[in-house]
Amino acid sequence: MKMYTTLMSAYGVSAGIDYKFGGKVAKVDDSAARKVPGVQTAALMTTSPLSGMDVGTSFAVVGQAKDQGNKPEARISAVSGDYARTMGTPILRGRMIDDTDVATAPFAVVINETLARKYFVGKNPLEKQLDLGGKKTGMLKPYTIVGVLADQVDDSVGGEVQPLILVPQQQVPTTSLFYQALLETVVNFVVKTRGDIPIAAETRSVFHQEAPGFALDDFQTMQQAVEKNTFSQRLGLYLVGSFAGLAVAMVIAGLYGVLSQLVSYRRREIGVRMALGATRQSVAQLILRQGSILIGAGLGGGLLLAFAAARFIKGFLYHVQLLDLWTYVAAALTLLVIGLLAALLPARKAASIEPMQALRED
Repeated sequence: MKMYTTLMSAYGVSAGIDYKFGGKVAKVDDSAARKVPGVQTAALMTTSPLSGMDVGTSFAVVGQAKDQGNKPEARISAVSGDYARTMGTPILRGRMIDDTDVATAPFAVVINETLARKYFVGKNPLEKQLDLGGKKTGMLKPYTIVGVLADQVDDSVGGEVQPLILVPQQQVPTTSLFYQALLETVVNFVVKTRGDIPIAAETRSVFHQEAPGFALDDFQTMQQAVEKNTFSQRLGLYLVGSFAGLAVAMVIAGLYGVLSQLVSYRRREIGVRMALGATRQSVAQLILRQGSILIGAGLGGGLLLAFAAARFIKGFLYHVQLLDLWTYVAAALTLLVIGLLAALLPARKAASIEPMQALRED
């Protein structure tokens, strides 16, 4: 399955609410996107994940004492009924917003897991009511929490998830500030196709018939959205990886050069050892032991520097702790193996020295 996020923008046209535009009445909701050939499910949203669009609000839990100096805050987005199913985000408690949540129905909202965990510690948030500003914002009626949605990506992959409130797009009053911020000019659609098929041309054709006042733009798959969002992290990763590869190559060349030079300086000593009964295996072990001392000193210093510099690469880590034990163990073992391989050639060179020939050398 491919998922496409489609940015749809139009000046002066509302989403899901009748509104005059150019002398005509226009209405658009996710039903237009569902009519596109090849589309399995579709949903309207105002601030899609990774879009960079963000609308925040303070709120109050009806019945709880208000702390004027520390008001609860959350991101807010208006969505249509099939949002969770289209995005593949599970509902942890209660239900998701559906097509029955119209303007005449009881006002409902869905919150994410982070908001429930932060503001309803040890409590069941279902059936609690949220005040979204009252007369100050035009959201005059309180909204009842009907479901808890699992956390999903917000502004960036791997970033901290913020508390989120999802409001039915048909229950956002046209006189409210949220209507202007969320629905008046720009809305987003996410659709799930039945296969790897292009839908841009068909979507534009359907929307031209259903809502000619709307202009569609920014068709992209969710994978493209992720790649765009993580470009800077991936670029940094490639640069760090390149420097790391260069450092490993320098380690191999440097260690090989040092041990080879050491073997050449000690040819007579090695010849004497072998003439007195030392085996080729013991000579090779001698060089490998000296290489291991150099490798151990380098790994020790490198690990200390890595611990100290870990906080500078926090932005490149995804689901990995700064001081992840297994990551350090794997890196140390990899470098140890590479170092021993670099020391193996000088050790074999030392073991292949002929005692009589070495003793004749000046």
